[in-house]
Amino acid sequence: MKKLQLFLILSVLSFPLFSQKNFTEGFIVTLAGDTITGKINEKDFYLNFSQCQFKADQGDQVVKYAPGEIAGFSIEGLNFFISESITEVDPDRPMKFIEVLVIGQTSLYRYKDLFIFKKDTLSYLVLEALPVIKDQNGFDTNTKANLVHLGILNYLFQDCPEIDLSPSRTNINRGKLISLTKQYNACRGSDYEVVFKKKFAKLAPSVYTDFGQMQMRFDYSSNENGDESLLGSGPLKKTIHQTGFAIGILLPRISERLMIELGVNFSHFDYSFSYDVPYNLGGGNIGEASNEVTIDGKMTKIPLVAHYELFSKSRITPYVRAGVIVRSIQYAESIGRSRYFQYESYYKEDYYDFEPAIILPGFLGAIGLEGRLGKHIGIFGQVQANIFGDRAQYNNIDKSGELNLSFKMIRQDYLVGFGIRVR
Repeated sequence: MKKLQLFLILSVLSFPLFSQKNFTEGFIVTLAGDTITGKINEKDFYLNFSQCQFKADQGDQVVKYAPGEIAGFSIEGLNFFISESITEVDPDRPMKFIEVLVIGQTSLYRYKDLFIFKKDTLSYLVLEALPVIKDQNGFDTNTKANLVHLGILNYLFQDCPEIDLSPSRTNINRGKLISLTKQYNACRGSDYEVVFKKKFAKLAPSVYTDFGQMQMRFDYSSNENGDESLLGSGPLKKTIHQTGFAIGILLPRISERLMIELGVNFSHFDYSFSYDVPYNLGGGNIGEASNEVTIDGKMTKIPLVAHYELFSKSRITPYVRAGVIVRSIQYAESIGRSRYFQYESYYKEDYYDFEPAIILPGFLGAIGLEGRLGKHIGIFGQVQANIFGDRAQYNNIDKSGELNLSFKMIRQDYLVGFGIRVR
């Protein structure tokens, strides 16, 4: 078994990488030890433990291999699986694909949430990543779980007492267990190979542009003085355009489909609208005033979202996004209002300093599709909504420096956009 594993390791380390459609370049090894190159379906990580979907060439039919039908397979030179019978995990179905992490006198494997040690002189030893251990009151006790792990590792590495097996170093963690396995093999003078190559996180930068509609209204319920007719009540609808960039953090060890993304986008707004309001002319006469309002400035949004692909990677992959977004507004100049009074036939112009009191948080939701242009480049299109609550207090100050108007701004942005992402 060790010779076969080492042969697969050397092959995977020298294998060229590229992906196309649903399948990623890789290879399988037959039970006779022959290597067949081709494409392997890059499924969700946990499905790799139960099935390998393989085709030799672009147009070939997909062949599905179960554990025991082939000796092993590799995807992109990153994940490496062998077929092995392990009764310690599931006696009724012992044959399974296991991921190889370290090969040596003592080897380390993974099967789903289980880490498996194999020492030449011992049978398989299994550690659960999430052990279920209850105390007398029925609550999970991590301390007890760690003591169980500590006992297993002490037994496994008893002939190398210089290895530090303090409880803080024996939590079930891929990186820590790989490190301990390397130390043990070095202690025993055994050659070893760390097979697992996938990083904990990878960056995925993107740039994008969005077009859509802004919907805004004003709430004067907190106002104590000032002219509530300044901006009207809305709703105000305007087209908007924003551009931005983001840095995504892919988490392949947690899920092949999950990405956390932090972005910054910028937009310019220029609202010019008019509306009519009743106006007291005195002497019991009510006329009508026509307000024409202009507001312009710049807006910065900082979204923090979780991005999740709904299906396995393919040429076109649907996804959903949800998260929080923070908005900051900088107004270019004072608000200008031109008011025309009925019967008096003249304009009165008012100018106001318009400053937000706080930065406004909100929520973001989106759905979209991402298409692959190559191994590392994708183009995506999505529909999203940015919903901001009414917790932001804005103060409108006239030229005399006295408080003129207080109100809350409630805004919703509905956007359609596209962009390019590098993975």
